[in-house]
Amino acid sequence: MGKIVDIDEKRPGIVSELICVRCGFRWIGHRPIPTLLKDIECPNGHISFACETGQDLDAIKPAEVVV
Repeated sequence: MGKIVDIDEKRPGIVSELICVRCGFRWIGHRPIPTLLKDIECPNGHISFACETGQDLDAIKPAEVVV
C-alpha cells in the first residue's frame, strides 16, 4: 500500500493579519487560496466581518513584535 499524504499539507494558502470589523479582534490567519474573506469566521464567532489589515508580515522584525 502507498504512503498516505495529507492533501491539505500540499494545498496553497494565504497567511495574513486579519481584523474583525464587528468586534475589533486582530489575528494572524491562514486560509486556502479559494477562500473569500466574507466566508471567514473570527475567533469570537463573527462570520463575514473579516478584512485584511494590509500589514506585510515578512517586513516585521522580531524586535517590533509587541506581546
